[in-house]
Amino acid sequence: MSAADQSRFLQTFSDRRQCFSDLLGFSAEQLSLIESDDYTRLLAILGSKQRVIGRLEEISRMHPWLWQEWQRHRDGLDSELRAACEKVLAETEDVLAELMQHERNSTTHLSRRRDETQFQLHRVTAGAQAQAAYRDSLAPRTHRHLDVGQ
Repeated sequence: MSAADQSRFLQTFSDRRQCFSDLLGFSAEQLSLIESDDYTRLLAILGSKQRVIGRLEEISRMHPWLWQEWQRHRDGLDSELRAACEKVLAETEDVLAELMQHERNSTTHLSRRRDETQFQLHRVTAGAQAQAAYRDSLAPRTHRHLDVGQ
């Protein structure tokens, strides 16, 4: 395996780590926007996250067999390169674990907001229905007691 092929491991692993780091940053901002009900900026963040996911997909398309090649050639790599790759992979796993936790938190907060909104809409609807029923029940009595002769 050529030196260029070997360095491709480190570059690709580093690119992936950077993508996951970017996603983590967006995820932290996403949670803050959900908590502050800033859904306009939240949509922008979701668009940014989608672009990063697109970069990850592009990396996967460019190097579809990277993981299998890594496993096959890892032991034959220069020890410094192998150590650098393993460090980047470990860092990526850490970032990915943190990202997954942020995403779970965001999902929980967003679900809670949705449920609160649904409950409030239900209360408003029930209140409007009660008001309409009360109005309708009073209308005939009110009409009977009006002095229309004056």
